[in-house]
Amino acid sequence: MVVGALRSGGFRDSFTKDDAKDDILGYDDTAFYYFVISVLTCVALPWTISVVTSVFKPRQDLEKDFPEKSPEGTKLRYCATAAMAEKVQDVRKAARSFTKRTALSCLIKASVLCLIWAGIFSTGMELSQHKEIKKFDPFDILEVAPTANGPQIKRAYRKLSLVYHPDKNPDDPMAASRFIQITKAYQALTDENSKRNWEKYGNPDGPGTTKVGIGLPRFLLQKEHNFMILTAFFVVLIVMVPMTFICYYQNSKNYAANGVMIETLQFLGYYINEATRAKNGPELLAACAESRCMIARPSDNAHIKQLAGQVVEHKKRVFTLPIVMKNQFLVWAHMQRRHHLMTPELRQDLDELLGHSIKVTQAMIEIACMREWFATAQAMIDYRRCLVQALDVKSSQLLQIPHFKEEHLELCRTAKEPITTLPEFLAMDAPARKALTKLNPEELLDVEAFCSHVGDRVIKAHIEVEDEGEIVVGDVATVTVQMFWKHLQKGEAQGPAHAPYFPEPKFEEWWLFLVEAGSSSSRIVHFERVLDTERMLEEQLRFQVTKAGENKLVLHAMCDSYAGLDQRIELTYTARAEDEVERKMPLFEDDEDLDTCPTLFQQWMGDLQGDESEEEAWICLRLFSVLLLLYGCWFCCFFVFCLCYFLHPKQLQGRGRGRGRRGGRQHRRGQNNAQSEAEQHTTYNNK
Repeated sequence: MVVGALRSGGFRDSFTKDDAKDDILGYDDTAFYYFVISVLTCVALPWTISVVTSVFKPRQDLEKDFPEKSPEGTKLRYCATAAMAEKVQDVRKAARSFTKRTALSCLIKASVLCLIWAGIFSTGMELSQHKEIKKFDPFDILEVAPTANGPQIKRAYRKLSLVYHPDKNPDDPMAASRFIQITKAYQALTDENSKRNWEKYGNPDGPGTTKVGIGLPRFLLQKEHNFMILTAFFVVLIVMVPMTFICYYQNSKNYAANGVMIETLQFLGYYINEATRAKNGPELLAACAESRCMIARPSDNAHIKQLAGQVVEHKKRVFTLPIVMKNQFLVWAHMQRRHHLMTPELRQDLDELLGHSIKVTQAMIEIACMREWFATAQAMIDYRRCLVQALDVKSSQLLQIPHFKEEHLELCRTAKEPITTLPEFLAMDAPARKALTKLNPEELLDVEAFCSHVGDRVIKAHIEVEDEGEIVVGDVATVTVQMFWKHLQKGEAQGPAHAPYFPEPKFEEWWLFLVEAGSSSSRIVHFERVLDTERMLEEQLRFQVTKAGENKLVLHAMCDSYAGLDQRIELTYTARAEDEVERKMPLFEDDEDLDTCPTLFQQWMGDLQGDESEEEAWICLRLFSVLLLLYGCWFCCFFVFCLCYFLHPKQLQGRGRGRGRRGGRQHRRGQNNAQSEAEQHTTYNNK
């Protein structure tokens, strides 16, 4: 509720008999209009600037999808292939297109803004019609200049008095009000007390009461509007506010902290097991809750049937729900690059499905990691990069290279030195790649841009125990992993991966798995997810040493955006038993001095010399605890007493007053009885 001062000793043009009925505090329309204009302006002005900026400088979408700098502030290096450049250009073109800027959401924003500005304009027009509080100005009332002297003021007073005197205007009530104003103005300029009051308080009568108004319209107090106002308050406070909270809660409670629906997590937790592999991924993604919420159009049945005849399923279907089967065919068609067989509607459904795939596959990997299934986690990462690069589970890594088809794969296999993996192709020089692939110059430029963007990564790791020279059973060992991107320059960071078939920009993520070597189950000892894209990275994986002797661990560094870039590093360390090593804690001079310092409890109890025995210290501690408990109980009782006293003062006082009144009546009744008995006794004696 907004409260504003309306006037303090102001002077009005007229005086009525109902002035005494005005409340000191009341609702005021003028203050309400000022309040409404202030609130609407605070909302409309920044919103208008934001909308106009987004319309004429549409860089927000581009910066969101393709930022220029990393979170650390280094410049991102983007892939310079024609497909990725076209992808960025499409985003920029869509951001600048008038169609997107006049979409439904933009039109709704513009309509709301127009309504707000119309409300501001209409409120301002209404406010301009209200008269402002007129300040008492005796010179203006007497129609003389502020520099007028006494005779001039007197002449003006006589002249106006003859015109507005009530005797000469008996039928004009405004003339009487005007005459009162003229009289007060003359007194303010001639009488010393009135002049002093006017100069000090702005009113010849002296200080007046300050009238304060609430910034709400007066119609809220009118009886004919009571039902409407109560209904509006009921709808807003009892219906709309709780319904908004309930809808928000009902929507948010369906999602976990990682953005995946809880139903999806329950589904994946039930169906993912140690034997789950990449070929199970399409059906799991198609059957998750996010996919089942998609719309199944009957008009797509013929196209889905045609698409199903062109894709190869590497696993027998388990779920037969129509929407699940449709989404599964879309995922297989994407992985086998059958996009040309899809209608625009199916392509939109595929983009929506792939938009959910990052979070869903993230949940798949985390479930496998929590259960320490390395083979399953590795398979889920393989499935994710199949989605990013549009690769089948049995496709060659070389299909990630731009413009590569089956004939180019055959050339690589039949070469003098066969090329079967992506790192082998990246290790070749440009002339050798040109001679091998037999591509045209434009396609070769894309291939070189791809090789330059993917580059070479150097990963090193070592095991140590911090601040110790040897490893002992029970220690917490640290595996320090150093990652270096050789193709990046100083001040650069790795940009989005080359993924022309993926609808969203995908930055590289690296998964570091520390696995027991020689174990049939390949149990995960520790894992880390690396999201940083800087030129040099360092991560630490910690685990507790449990076995003595020579131990072997394997560090797996896996990229989720490219197939074939994984690295495997074997780590060997020797752990000694606890009884074989005698470790001495190093003592420093500062630590030795701390042993002679009294503790805080000793300072409280006065034991500054430290010569009391342990038994005496224990007795003092118990005594201090008992005293503290008694003090706490006393404080609680005192607090409860004060609370009861202050919560029921009227009741207690009422009872006291009641007893006082009853006692007073009884006392007066006794006095009256005694007086009457004395009078009777006096009468009897007289007789």
